[in-house]
Amino acid sequence: MKGAHVRAALICTGLLAGLCEGPGAAVAASPVDDAIGLYRQRRYGEARAALERVMATEPANAAACYYLALALQRVAPPSLDSARRWLAKAVRLAPQDETYLAEYAGVTFLMADRDKSLRLAVEGRDAMAKAVAMNPADLDACDGLMRFCATAPWPLGNTKKALDLAAEIAKRDPRRGPAAYRAIAAVFEKQGRVEQARFANEAAQRLARAGGE
Repeated sequence: MKGAHVRAALICTGLLAGLCEGPGAAVAASPVDDAIGLYRQRRYGEARAALERVMATEPANAAACYYLALALQRVAPPSLDSARRWLAKAVRLAPQDETYLAEYAGVTFLMADRDKSLRLAVEGRDAMAKAVAMNPADLDACDGLMRFCATAPWPLGNTKKALDLAAEIAKRDPRRGPAAYRAIAAVFEKQGRVEQARFANEAAQRLARAGGE
């Protein structure tokens, strides 16, 4: 779902280390780098084991917490509960990292749907709203919050907020805007909210015409 911020940070760290050591100097990969490499190769079971070893020796490594949570969602059997616990720790260790918070919110949404839990739904909504406030340019987080606001019943949901988020997505990425409006239009149609569905569909059509789609 996420990870761009973490990847960029790791790449920059590697480049700076190489510059400091001089041309031709080899930069040894750390255990967490190796574990993340396994995850990126989709070797999720091996990545999980490697990241668990990292956490045993580096319990304050937020990136390892994050990637362990991602791996736990992809190994068999996947575990949202364990993933959420590790994401919560990543957020505690690096509260300024919006990527960790948005992933935490996404997993919490999935658990809320699974357990039909109002408490988890509220927690997921609030965490995703905070992530969007921290970084409005994270369109995946905007999309997740938009869909929740459109789908959830009042007072959890918020039609105006869903439309505002679709507009924000369209402003930042005009090619992605029509899909955002269509997604919530489909929700509104299913709910019998005719006016809202028509508004969203018309917005999608205008954006598609403007973009030549």
